[in-house]
Amino acid sequence: MKEKNSRRGTGYSKRGFTFIELLIVTAILAVISLAIYTTFNNGIKIWQKVNTRMSEQELDIFFEYFSSDLRNSFSFTGIGFLGKEDSLQFPTLVDSKRLGSKTVGQVIYSYNSMAGIIDREERDFSQIYADRRGIITQSLDNVKSLIFQYYFYDEKEKEYIWYEKCLEEKIPLAVRMILEFNDNSQGGKFTKTISIPFSS
Repeated sequence: MKEKNSRRGTGYSKRGFTFIELLIVTAILAVISLAIYTTFNNGIKIWQKVNTRMSEQELDIFFEYFSSDLRNSFSFTGIGFLGKEDSLQFPTLVDSKRLGSKTVGQVIYSYNSMAGIIDREERDFSQIYADRRGIITQSLDNVKSLIFQYYFYDEKEKEYIWYEKCLEEKIPLAVRMILEFNDNSQGGKFTKTISIPFSS
């Protein structure tokens, strides 16, 4: 009898979680999960706002270059004003790294529909003379479509008309850029019209 009692005394009882303990653990896990989700969600919102602002700034800078280039354009022998629906090249003042100052050059705006990118290429006179590629100074990506339009006075019709191409390398009175992005992160569709002081 003593031996049986000693065996019972040294034994242990297996004990699991009670229902209240399970409820407490579940509540703690729910609070932690909510905190993690809130932090993650706020991080995504901040990231989206930062990227949207950067895109808007890039667009403003691109339009500023576009406006300045056209306002400084002029007629120059050997560098024609060539405008198509998806590309534009013309003489203007450019910053030459070789000369360390502004000089006569050429700016080319071209749209790659496959990549969805608009590039601004800049060539100084020495690069034009040697027929070398210029330097791409600005680019816009995620572009769905781009259309250039050119404003001329039609002497036959006796009215001002927007054309999809330049007329015989003449400098138009104004150039309009219509571009649309693939999503609404930059605001969708934009139109920029620039008048040219030294038009033909």
